[in-house]
Amino acid sequence: MSGYRTIRRKTRAKSFLGRSFLISILLNLLFLFAFSQILSFNIFDLPKEDEIMLVTIVEIPAIQNPSTKKPEIIKEEPIAEVSVKPKVEPILPEPAKVQEIETKPIVKREEVLAEGSPKVEIKMPEIELPAQEEIASQPKETSARQDVQVAVGSLKPSISSRKEIGGEVLEEGEFEIEAKLGQENRERVESTYGEVVTPGVISALPEVKEKESPFGNRPLAIMVENAKDARPQSGLDRANIVYEVLTEGGITRFLAIYASQEADKVGPVRSARPYFITKALEHQSIYIHAGESPDAGTFIKEEHIDDINELNQFQPFWRIQERKPPHNLYTSTWQLRDEAKKMGYIEMINKEDYQFEIDQNEVLTGKEIQQLDIQYNVNYAVSYRYNPETQKYIRLMNGEPHLDAETGKPIEVKNIIIQHTEKKVMDEEGRLSVDFLGEGEGLIIFNGRSEEITWVKEDLNSRTLFYNDDGNRLAIQPGNVWIQVVHPDTIVDY
Repeated sequence: MSGYRTIRRKTRAKSFLGRSFLISILLNLLFLFAFSQILSFNIFDLPKEDEIMLVTIVEIPAIQNPSTKKPEIIKEEPIAEVSVKPKVEPILPEPAKVQEIETKPIVKREEVLAEGSPKVEIKMPEIELPAQEEIASQPKETSARQDVQVAVGSLKPSISSRKEIGGEVLEEGEFEIEAKLGQENRERVESTYGEVVTPGVISALPEVKEKESPFGNRPLAIMVENAKDARPQSGLDRANIVYEVLTEGGITRFLAIYASQEADKVGPVRSARPYFITKALEHQSIYIHAGESPDAGTFIKEEHIDDINELNQFQPFWRIQERKPPHNLYTSTWQLRDEAKKMGYIEMINKEDYQFEIDQNEVLTGKEIQQLDIQYNVNYAVSYRYNPETQKYIRLMNGEPHLDAETGKPIEVKNIIIQHTEKKVMDEEGRLSVDFLGEGEGLIIFNGRSEEITWVKEDLNSRTLFYNDDGNRLAIQPGNVWIQVVHPDTIVDY
């Protein structure tokens, strides 16, 4: 027990010391707080005894509410007088009165004077007549123009007989006036007071022939295929000019030029070649194609050719289901012209810039030709047979009539031109180069006759001109023209 109590006392003593330590800490903190408050009061800033502090007291008066005295009104008078006038009803004008006046018909009586009774003098207004209209002593017939005959006699102006001239002769009188009918080339001559004319015989004016405009639609030059699977073609019968030229692989293609006629369907359309572009430029036409050879693509780009390419502008083209590609691509001249407008191409040009010379009276003095055969190779034999009734040549391909797919009729040609040129192979694909510049020989055929020619083309944009042996330029007959471009190895028989 003694041991337990000893331990307990020690523990209590230890606790008392701990509490004393805490109390001392709190007292120290309070002391530090009080001392810091004393230090915050700066005793060194207190005024000295000999310094005087000046204090000014300002008295601020209190704010009073303002007050106004009401003026005394000795006599009450109205400040302003406003009067409102009553609304005035508008006065309408009285309706117009109709004055009834009794009228009597005036009867104009003509007095008949008996023989011997004095005549009543009637004074007419004085009319000053030109010098050339003096009274003639004798009636005469004059002609104002060779095609107008006018009879002039003595005419009598009187109150009873004067009237507007309506194509009738008035009574004879005391003076006459020479008529000037037709001098001013007028069909209608009006009568005026003091001038009386008699009707004359007026011949009909000559018919005026309307002059044809020298301008026309810009031609469209369309590439048309001539492979076996492309026949029969559409729209070749509507073309004004057709070129047939040999291409790679021993086949021919057409360049159909449409100037004065339109076609609803043309094709099949194929790709471009440089020498076809040369012919398109010759007629200042817009070149239509579907793709091109590398040389043709360079040509179109460098020469800034106005073209419509199906690969870029596909809107005016379509493909048919009856044929397999690439022999099924077609177009229309109407749609092509709409596309050309969208692309900003020139629409109208001078006809002389693209047309051949045309003369209906042109007569060829060479050999008669009823049949013409052109053999490019065994698969491309072209023939023409003359029809005297229509004065046109019927075209055949490999012995069969060359039909138009839309009409089902054989193609007929009015003018045929054979143009001899040189050609050479350009690449491994067999693409050709055909020289259309310079000059060469040829043959022109129409109306069953022919004449040997020479052709001349000075530059890329100039037209090809045709001359006979005498050096005179030749014209073609009105109608379409097919130009067969042949080479030294082409067989031509007629």
